[in-house]
Amino acid sequence: MEDNNILTFYDENNEAVELEIVDSFELSGKKYAALATPEDADESGDESEVYIMRIESESSGEDVFVTIDDDDELDRAFEMFKDRCGEEYDILD
Repeated sequence: MEDNNILTFYDENNEAVELEIVDSFELSGKKYAALATPEDADESGDESEVYIMRIESESSGEDVFVTIDDDDELDRAFEMFKDRCGEEYDILD
């Protein structure tokens, strides 16, 4: 059975990285998603990192995940994620 909350991305070495959508929210009229390594996939015992990405709709109607280059926008989105989910995650500032 496929889990729709787990997506595959490719890093700079073209290696597959699976990330799970742990939260999604809207801020200032834009959609965002918080993604992390799925709990059952993290065998190293290391803490999972959270990635915040903006969700944009293509002309075909398909949603795409876009990295956020603007530091202020990323900070605002991360603060929203912390407000929404900070109690569920050990967030290091």
